[in-house]
Amino acid sequence: MIYIGRLLDPKNDYIFKRIFGFIGNEEITKGLISSIIDDIEIKSIQLDCKEILERDLHDDKMGILDVRAILGNSMQCNIEMQMIDRKNIEDRILYYWSCLYSKSLKVSDDYLSSKKTIIILFTNYEINNLKKLEKYMSRWHIREDQYANYILTQKLDIAIIEIPKYKKYKGNNRKLDAWVKFIDEPEEVNMEEIKGDKALEEAKKLLEHISEDEYEQELAFKRDLFLKDKIAIEAAGYDKGLEEGIKQGVQQGIQIGTQKGITEIAKRMLAQNKDIEFIIECTGLTKEEIENLR
Repeated sequence: MIYIGRLLDPKNDYIFKRIFGFIGNEEITKGLISSIIDDIEIKSIQLDCKEILERDLHDDKMGILDVRAILGNSMQCNIEMQMIDRKNIEDRILYYWSCLYSKSLKVSDDYLSSKKTIIILFTNYEINNLKKLEKYMSRWHIREDQYANYILTQKLDIAIIEIPKYKKYKGNNRKLDAWVKFIDEPEEVNMEEIKGDKALEEAKKLLEHISEDEYEQELAFKRDLFLKDKIAIEAAGYDKGLEEGIKQGVQQGIQIGTQKGITEIAKRMLAQNKDIEFIIECTGLTKEEIENLR
């Protein structure tokens, strides 16, 4: 088995869900959320965990492997690990938020009863639009253009953690640094280093436990394989599209070049006062096209 002898990778979205999204792991998830959304007190947490079937690991439908939690009575949170860069994450994350937010309202509810909706996104790649941000975690709200301190509503709250930026920009939030290190390089986290952080200690113990389980190893391996196959298929499609585009470009270039050459020949023949009928016969141009060249 691919994982024997080392810890399973928490960036594998099945393992991520297994650690943070399963019933019984509430305190672990609470610890992670608190390190990111550190200006909110989480008094209680309830995980919304649906059973993961083996066929789900061979699917890419939204929401199968994300983590959903109810925080207290007035907040809800969705956490997702995104492994593949599909170049659409900005739109996708807003769609996630809108779906979750709208579900917090029942038909008979007043808008005031809607829940604060928090989206936490981990990406295993850098997001193009955020490359100039010199930090690995960014937090987003709806703000006024000229008065950045004014937030329209507290009910939209989005946090993005770009894992590849972690080593370069760590240091501003030691608690979050410890969690991201655990998610990115669990082998490098020792129990002495995290002593005192009960949630992180429990997360490390849980990962060690499931890493010794052959069934968990198998599920993680199948999810890895599915994602790698998906990347390979998308790459093959890109290469094929690029090849076809080059072929079409070459053919179009030949056609444009040929037409331009014919036009130049017609111009020279006109300069030599050749008969128009003769030029038509030699070039294939229409009488109107030749007259336009004059």
